[in-house]
Amino acid sequence: MAIPTEVIEQIRSFLSIESVIGEYVPDLKQAGRNWKCCCPFHTEKTPSFVVSPEKGIFRCFGCGVAGDVFKFVMLIEKISWIEAVRKLAQKSGVQIEETKENKFVLSERAKIFKLLETTAKFYHKCFLETNAAKFAREYAKQRGLSQKTIEKFMIGYSPKNKLVAAALKKGYTYDMLLKAGLITKMQNGQFFEYMSERLVFPITDVQGRVVAFGGRTLTNQKTKYINSPETEVYSKSANLYGLFNTLPELRQTRRIFLLEGYMDVVMTQQYGVAGTVASLGTSFTPQQARLVSRYADNVVLLFDPDEAGKTATQRALDIFSGTDIPVKIATLPDELDPDEYLLKYGKEKFDKFIEEKSQNVIEFVFERIFSNTDKTSPQAKAKAVSNILNFVAKTKNVIVQREYIKYIARKLSVEEEILLNKNSLKNNKIYINKTEDKKIKETDSLEEDMLKFLLKKGNRAFIKKLDNNFFTIKNCSDIYNLLSVNNNLSVAEILSKLDDKQAEWFSKIAMDSSFDNLDIEETFDTLYKDISLANLEKERKLIEKEVLLMLDGKIEADNEKISRYNKLTAKIKGSGKSK
Repeated sequence: MAIPTEVIEQIRSFLSIESVIGEYVPDLKQAGRNWKCCCPFHTEKTPSFVVSPEKGIFRCFGCGVAGDVFKFVMLIEKISWIEAVRKLAQKSGVQIEETKENKFVLSERAKIFKLLETTAKFYHKCFLETNAAKFAREYAKQRGLSQKTIEKFMIGYSPKNKLVAAALKKGYTYDMLLKAGLITKMQNGQFFEYMSERLVFPITDVQGRVVAFGGRTLTNQKTKYINSPETEVYSKSANLYGLFNTLPELRQTRRIFLLEGYMDVVMTQQYGVAGTVASLGTSFTPQQARLVSRYADNVVLLFDPDEAGKTATQRALDIFSGTDIPVKIATLPDELDPDEYLLKYGKEKFDKFIEEKSQNVIEFVFERIFSNTDKTSPQAKAKAVSNILNFVAKTKNVIVQREYIKYIARKLSVEEEILLNKNSLKNNKIYINKTEDKKIKETDSLEEDMLKFLLKKGNRAFIKKLDNNFFTIKNCSDIYNLLSVNNNLSVAEILSKLDDKQAEWFSKIAMDSSFDNLDIEETFDTLYKDISLANLEKERKLIEKEVLLMLDGKIEADNEKISRYNKLTAKIKGSGKSK
């Protein structure tokens, strides 16, 4: 489908690239004239993802991914270019006219999203209206769920073997239901609905799209909770239940409570506790930690007080130890779940308990390790010390690391130096907010420098002073050819016309600010002279070996080639440069 260039540019002009990207990556922060954050497309600890509002482009200087606002939405949502255009058109209010000829076919991912949204509405309607869901409604009432919460989380019920028929009636196929993770085919050839006879919790991503479902049995099914299998649009390790629902409050508090279950999240949010989320039937993962780090500056782990809960807490701490996010651990009294505690004592006491009774990381780890240690046995004590120092060594922040050592030394009544030497922590050099780049920066080619100069809006008039033969590097020549046809092209427009490899190269050129605040005429003249001279030297180099053999009489002389060599040499010497 062809969309007029003017429509694309209208959308681009109505939306600032930093605001669009900021909706997906909340940790995007202004850094001078640009904006920076950790790249959402690869794992990194030091921000190298740069957004230029002035140029309307983004680039990661770590992995090289680059593009305009449409490219970003394509990559982050894994949708086609046309779908990204439509999404941003709707956001900007720009109308895209449809004709019978240019209607596009939805991508498979888009179809899956649509099916999941339809399914969530089906389950929700069943919960609210069907006789089969009467027990589900009674259960929700018994657990204290309000009608507002039921609507907010779109809680549903799946009647036995009713989804397939409803979906087929709407034109969906068995294949689509399988791809969406809603059914599975059994050995007898029959299809089984995963959520059948369960209270259903739709799982959304950070954009609010339904990606999967969690279900709690309301019958005598062996498995109490079940989750959708992983699909093209759903990864258990990369999502957190309840995150989308609490985003407005989370932007204010910047604190996340990591809980264990769906009902914990639903009830805590119902009571006004901001930032409560839960992992999805798996142990907490590094991907989820990265997701947390985008939205929170502090984390509270609030798992069950049993051994399984403590183990889950320890695993999460091991993952968070590689980040700079402050973490605390809270264990509610009387083995109460968060929803049970809130129902019994209310939010005020809950807040007070979290504030006053939460443990620091090292307190929890120390207590967990030493609570089961035979303190009368030197060997057992030494092993426990080794275990806790292994945890300390995982911590990347040297200041936090030293504070942990102080705490352990105080609890064990030993000198800090002993602990430092025991685990070689003294020699573990970690510097905060400092990275060592061992790569030697290669000098940009002169032609790339000229291109950087020409890309600046105020310098576009100089394009006419060059011709198609001026640039010898193909990438530079390709960009020059685009500009020579239309010197009003924006950087974002140029970038949108390039393939991924060229875009990676060009975005680096476009982000460069080397030629800001320089005398325009003088800069152009210098670059022009240097490039012309470099081309002369390149040409002379090509024929030099052959000409020298001619002059030594070792091969037959070519007077025309010798003459050209002499002229090139004279020009180079006349420029002030020697051989």
